[in-house]
Amino acid sequence: MAAELEKTIEFKVQRFDPEGKKSYLSTYQVPVARGMTILEALNYIKDNLDATLSFRQSCRMGICGSCGINIDGKPRLACYTQILDLGADSLLLEPLSNMPVIKDLVVDIEPFFDNYKKITLSLIKAAAELESEGEFMQSPADLKKFWDLTLCTKCGICYSACPAVLDDRFLGPATLSANYRFIVDSRDEALDERLEAISDILWLCTSCNSCTLHCPKDVDSSTSVIGERGLLVETSGQIPKTVQEVLISADKYHNPMRMLPSKRTEWAQGLEIRELPTVGKADILYFPCCSPAFDLRNQEIARSMALLFEKIGADFAILGNEEWCCGDHLLRLGEQGLFEVLAEHNISLFEKYATNTIVTLSPHCYHTFKNDKPYTDATLNVQHYTQLMAEALQGGKLKFSKPLKKKVTYHDPCFLGKRSGEYEAPRQVLQAIPKLELVEMRRTRENSFCCGGGAGRIWTEDSPPEGRPCVARAREALESGAEVIATACPFCLTTLEDGIKNLDAEDKIVVRDIAELAKEAL
Repeated sequence: MAAELEKTIEFKVQRFDPEGKKSYLSTYQVPVARGMTILEALNYIKDNLDATLSFRQSCRMGICGSCGINIDGKPRLACYTQILDLGADSLLLEPLSNMPVIKDLVVDIEPFFDNYKKITLSLIKAAAELESEGEFMQSPADLKKFWDLTLCTKCGICYSACPAVLDDRFLGPATLSANYRFIVDSRDEALDERLEAISDILWLCTSCNSCTLHCPKDVDSSTSVIGERGLLVETSGQIPKTVQEVLISADKYHNPMRMLPSKRTEWAQGLEIRELPTVGKADILYFPCCSPAFDLRNQEIARSMALLFEKIGADFAILGNEEWCCGDHLLRLGEQGLFEVLAEHNISLFEKYATNTIVTLSPHCYHTFKNDKPYTDATLNVQHYTQLMAEALQGGKLKFSKPLKKKVTYHDPCFLGKRSGEYEAPRQVLQAIPKLELVEMRRTRENSFCCGGGAGRIWTEDSPPEGRPCVARAREALESGAEVIATACPFCLTTLEDGIKNLDAEDKIVVRDIAELAKEAL
């Protein structure tokens, strides 16, 4: 080894014996030098410690996409990943998820490639044009629209990270972004054909952003799916009835749940919560949004947070029945126009009442307020409620006195974690509760597995139980030994409770929002 030895790292490798159909774990001690990659460590093991170990490799330069594996739960290219950059003394290597394992770290990639056969991976034009001589010219501006999508190496990492592929109908992020690459190519002439090929399955995507987050080539598959949905909505394409109902409801009632706007504040009955249309001014605008306002189960989250506001002495108020849906789910479903209508209404109220801070219950509201136009043009000061609570704990305004002797695992909501980068505040709140034991699931933080409720799927779910991300996630929570799944999103709470019911595990584990647990510990 030419480079100077830095340290010895423990490698735990998930193995699979196809003859005995047995899975087992092998552990190796590997001397690691600075700059050494995971792939080089695997070659060291094979050459010096265990010649039976099987894994894929080819170019060793991140071009062929052959060496994808899970490294401490995160799908990565082994040749791209430098060991010392991971900052760990022990690493777990596993085969990519969502594909059958052939042997050890080698998976069967045929299901992944078979999905490409369901779309056309070449320009579609009239036969006479294709037979004519000459080039199909394109401007640099048009090329720029899809160039990044051409960088995909078909490594399967997005497929491994994707929760929607649990349903066999879903084609996967790479296939859908490849389809979109041709849709936005100005030389292609088959928009209707390309949309028809994906119209039935496109709505299974939850916009969790795992594909984009983990892609080694920074291909933004998640946004590609939203673009395809937008075209289906815009062209009045084949949109499932459940999706149509969500869009129609949001247009008619200003919420996607087919509830009368006059019922938006019924959750607050008996709490004497001030409304800005009446009082005119407050330091904090409390924005519960739709599910906590209308869903009977999630109304408890809205009430719990109101009590927590009072506990810390916050000057807060709500918009009352003037509040409209934040629009996040509609935007992810491709209804850009309706999203903008909802957003502009809310922005007009934010400006009218000029509150210092907006505090949201839902990570979806939080993310869209901070990241999506026209909200971003309004330069809003927005917090997720767990951030406010963490600050209150640090400042001494909030203290928990009642012990909660429970083993609790925290589920990272995608729009708070993977999309917004907030992992610490919710854990800080949970860790401040006396006697609460916080345990982590196998997949956590940026590797957390989606609940399956994003991008409107909370209302449009039609997969069988084995194809629902919530069932897989509930099973993972049970494996952690926890008694409680804590989350910080009303949609996660709903889907995870559904997952537990599907597993008949309601006597083994329950789901609680952090606001509920915090109220219980006051």
